[in-house]
Amino acid sequence: MLYRVLTGGAMALLSGLCGWRSARIGLGITPDSAAYHFQLWQTHPELSADLDMAIALNPRYTAAWIARGLKAELAGDLKTAEDNLLRAAGVDSAYLPSWTLANFYLRAGNLEGFWERAGQAARVAPDPAALFQLCWRASSDPVEILARAIPPTPQVRRAYLNFLLSTSRFEAADSLADEFAQASQEADLDSLLRYCDAALGRHETRHAVKIWQALSAARLIPYGEGDALPNGDLAFPPLARGLDWRPISVEGARVSFDHPTRQMTVSLSGRQPEPCNLIDRYVVLQPGVRYKFRFDYETRDLPSAEGLAWSFFDAKSDAELLTAVVPTTGSTQTLEFTVPSGCDLARLVLRYRRPPGRVRAEGSVIFRRFTLERAH
Repeated sequence: MLYRVLTGGAMALLSGLCGWRSARIGLGITPDSAAYHFQLWQTHPELSADLDMAIALNPRYTAAWIARGLKAELAGDLKTAEDNLLRAAGVDSAYLPSWTLANFYLRAGNLEGFWERAGQAARVAPDPAALFQLCWRASSDPVEILARAIPPTPQVRRAYLNFLLSTSRFEAADSLADEFAQASQEADLDSLLRYCDAALGRHETRHAVKIWQALSAARLIPYGEGDALPNGDLAFPPLARGLDWRPISVEGARVSFDHPTRQMTVSLSGRQPEPCNLIDRYVVLQPGVRYKFRFDYETRDLPSAEGLAWSFFDAKSDAELLTAVVPTTGSTQTLEFTVPSGCDLARLVLRYRRPPGRVRAEGSVIFRRFTLERAH
């Protein structure tokens, strides 16, 4: 049944072979060359003599072996099809013969043959994304795919990690992310941060923290491994990823960072939306622990700051844990809160809400330092 359902794939491949008509025109192909007879067969694919002659003149002519194999498959002769495709792979170790065989074995329901050829194709694939998709058609077991089709080559495994992330197969990416995190390199930074963001979005705190700490240990991100509030001192430009600050684009408002002076400036034009979030970040917490949250700030030309507040929310339930209002006057704000059981990840958000009866705030606030520590 699998063969009958997927034979259309062979038809598409064979049609592609029959479409190679103009690539060699004008290259001096003579009537006694394999390429000449292969082109004749492409023009009249119902005639097999020219295809056979191309192979007779050049037994290493890969395209002819593949064409003959797919032609036999479409005729229902799977044994002859396999023999020809194996001959193609035997004379050419490049990607196309192995890819074609992997497709053939999947259509024929020969999974052992498929995994063998898929693994070979992955080693030489210029862009293995289509091959990875084929593997997920063959199996929904990420452990089987990783073990049987993904070679130990870092380049291929890195490409497979990116494929899993781009296709939202986050659970399947866990083991590969851990693998690369153990010896993180610059080439892995983007993929691992993507994985970290995906883990945070799925509230998988342990996975996210493990990757973040590995990147910190490898000094690929400029933060200490144990920081309760990474970049709370505003010493670095925000990554807008992982456990760092994430400015939010809001019309009529702007959040900017000046890391040499270690300042975050929030500017309100008076035309910002009446309710809006201006910046947020994920914060790792320990359930049942009491924390002290503190920030240093000053206002500038902000006579009416009412409506600005920092709030902690449970990342899973979105329940509010704490709201720390930014007063119009003052330089430091300190508040304490206890984390409820079951909450190990929160979102810290700077929100603006216009108070009833007041005009929208206009001016700026400069924040200089944020700390989060256990309360004694």
